[in-house]
Amino acid sequence: MAETINIGEIAQKLSKEIFKYFLWSTHQKHDDNFKCTNPDHKSEGKTGKSKETHPGDVVFSYDDPYAGKTIYLHTDLKSYSSQSITSTKLRSAFKSLSMTVECAQETNYWREKYSVPDDEAHEVRGLLFVHNHDHKYTQSFADAVSKMDLQNLPLPAGALIHYLGPSDIQRLYNIGNDIIRLQNDGELPKEYTYYYPDLVMVRRHGDGTKQAATIESMTGPFLILRHGEAESCSAGYLIYYNRPGNLSEEFEYFLDCLSRFQMLEGSQLIRIRMTDGDAIDNLKSVFQMAKKKYARAWGFDPAREEILEKIKIDRITTVTNTYSPGDMGWRE
Repeated sequence: MAETINIGEIAQKLSKEIFKYFLWSTHQKHDDNFKCTNPDHKSEGKTGKSKETHPGDVVFSYDDPYAGKTIYLHTDLKSYSSQSITSTKLRSAFKSLSMTVECAQETNYWREKYSVPDDEAHEVRGLLFVHNHDHKYTQSFADAVSKMDLQNLPLPAGALIHYLGPSDIQRLYNIGNDIIRLQNDGELPKEYTYYYPDLVMVRRHGDGTKQAATIESMTGPFLILRHGEAESCSAGYLIYYNRPGNLSEEFEYFLDCLSRFQMLEGSQLIRIRMTDGDAIDNLKSVFQMAKKKYARAWGFDPAREEILEKIKIDRITTVTNTYSPGDMGWRE
């Protein structure tokens, strides 16, 4: 039992370390249950007793720039060995979280416990955070989830559950570590925001300052951070690119996205940081080819080509967390 508690603390510490760099807020109440009010919610096992409570490891929140409301992520923190990440365990976790989200959306008990005003525009979602504490899980977590039958989960219509698997958590941990490194080297200021441009059909809410990263952007192809001038770096954009970057066509599409976001029209610095540890060796050559082909295809003038030429691409350093169940057993 003691070792199980220690293993569980790894996920808690990791989530606390990771999400602050994505500017998420964390509610002070954690590791607490709230009352279940739905008689259809049953416990696992042969008895199938009605649930009395739902667990609450931690609740994160941020303002969604497009939805114009606060997103609350009721989070289930898991830390498993590689052998324990099975379809049975994952489906059980998704089922439990689905019932939790349903009760959270329909009862005042959840809103009272997590200090959500009745008149606040908000949405409650679930987040399953699955860390692999022995670092031996080599399968695709997304593929494992896609092969599961999740059609009959007790999730309300329109409700959402997100998940972060071992590779997602490792990537986000690396990004957080990279932000620290850049700040220490004077290449990124302490204050920054995540960038969300106006879209064709959707306008961004707010002034865009101190905007947190959304869960969708953190699991998407790229994540854009906007910053002011730093000690040894001018103001601009820092982009974490989450795809392999094997082909110039891939980067041509990416550059076109930046153009549609009006990011290729000024003189601000644009830096791209590759997060995929398996990115090809000749990454910079492929990216240089993409810039030339994109400029030629769109008939850019010399001034526009100069903006493209200044875009730099590098890799981030991969860092594996060193938390162990034994270390968690020490209490100071």
